[in-house]
Amino acid sequence: MAQRKRYRLKAGRAGVFWISFILLVLIMLYRYVAPMPYRAVIWHEAQVNHLSPYLVAAVIRVESSYRPNAVSSKGAIGLMQLIPSTAKWASLKADNRRIQTAELFDPALNIHLGTWYLNQLLQSYAGNEVLGLAAYNAGSRNVRNWLSEGLLTPSATSAQKIPFPETKHFVHRVLFYKVLYHSLYGFFPPPSRHSSLWQALLP
Repeated sequence: MAQRKRYRLKAGRAGVFWISFILLVLIMLYRYVAPMPYRAVIWHEAQVNHLSPYLVAAVIRVESSYRPNAVSSKGAIGLMQLIPSTAKWASLKADNRRIQTAELFDPALNIHLGTWYLNQLLQSYAGNEVLGLAAYNAGSRNVRNWLSEGLLTPSATSAQKIPFPETKHFVHRVLFYKVLYHSLYGFFPPPSRHSSLWQALLP
């Protein structure tokens, strides 16, 4: 009887070990598929601007796939795909500093201005992520028009009624990646700017 109990105990421990191992492998696999470079910068700027770091990470993933040198056909630049005129306005408002367009290729500055701007948009819509993200992609004027036309409501929880297919797809993807990043990275402590993880600034 005692031998049988010991066997069951060992089998139980082995089962827990293998389940934990498989879960760890799956998490590592998905983190390979959905990496998060610049983690320390993202965490810091998200905290400063009262944003979810997973939301910021998701915006970067959808906007540029974490390519700091990305330039869109519309002239949006860098990780968070900032339009130069918007970024220069944001820099004056946030830091009272004039910047050059070429500076937007710098990952830290791009994330700094992008998170500040995203926070401003979210504040405009009482923290509503659907509306804030729609404004980030299509502009605040379009979102105001959709609200006044009744296509969207101030408490919108879905992007389904957004009339621009590109914007609708953008919002859907960002919210999907926000959940994914939280599930992959939410179990780990946030990186510190004062630790070796600050090297996450380098992809």
